[in-house]
Amino acid sequence: MDKKFSTIGYGFLLEETLTLLDFALENKDQQAVRNSCIQSWPQKSESNKEKLWQHMKFRFLEIENGTIVDTTFLRMFKKVRNEDDAVQDLIFFQLCMTTPILYETLSLLVTDSFLNTGEAVFSKYHLDQLLEKKYERMPQSTRDRVRSILVKSGKLKLSKSNYKVKTYLPTESILGYAIYFDSLRNGWRAPSTATLMNQSVIAPVFLCNRSLLIAGVNKLSVKGHCEYHRHGQTDQIQLIYQTLEEYVDAWK
Repeated sequence: MDKKFSTIGYGFLLEETLTLLDFALENKDQQAVRNSCIQSWPQKSESNKEKLWQHMKFRFLEIENGTIVDTTFLRMFKKVRNEDDAVQDLIFFQLCMTTPILYETLSLLVTDSFLNTGEAVFSKYHLDQLLEKKYERMPQSTRDRVRSILVKSGKLKLSKSNYKVKTYLPTESILGYAIYFDSLRNGWRAPSTATLMNQSVIAPVFLCNRSLLIAGVNKLSVKGHCEYHRHGQTDQIQLIYQTLEEYVDAWK
């Protein structure tokens, strides 16, 4: 359990992450990218920068024999680099996929009531109680770090002494990325939006409810990245591409 808590690392540092990924697009040599990051990041302590590099490398890079792999994540980042909302959605998605404690905390917030009403308000005490019930031995410092990450990423909004949560529709490019990511992992070729809400990572990571998901899927369908069919109260998302790589390559 202590090891699990330690995976939260440095949290959500958007500018430092952008610096890292920009360097990784320019140069695939791990050591060269590390050196560039150490020189550019604003932290004063060299030891902190080295720890930050280890944290970032684990979450955002795949390295083989000292070479940075051109992953689907990096290729998608390159395509949406000039779109602020899409970049933030993609980076947060990747952070959640590599930081289980963060993803599981978000899952606690996605209640039926929240998804139906579109918003919820939690006190600091209520959030602590949720985390304590899920993780009996979570240190207070970790709880504080989790809340800090969710505030910095915009998932929690401070409202007086409470935290407000609202449903959110990710940008089309990253919604499609998440759908194909999950479909590959689960073997789906034509999932319903109900299946995605109940079994995929989209609802927790983005705090997305079904009505927003349907709106996003419709936009993806219009652009030709899937087909969407309604059958009374049920529906079906017919996937066009066989893999996430194909989706990323096709995105313009």
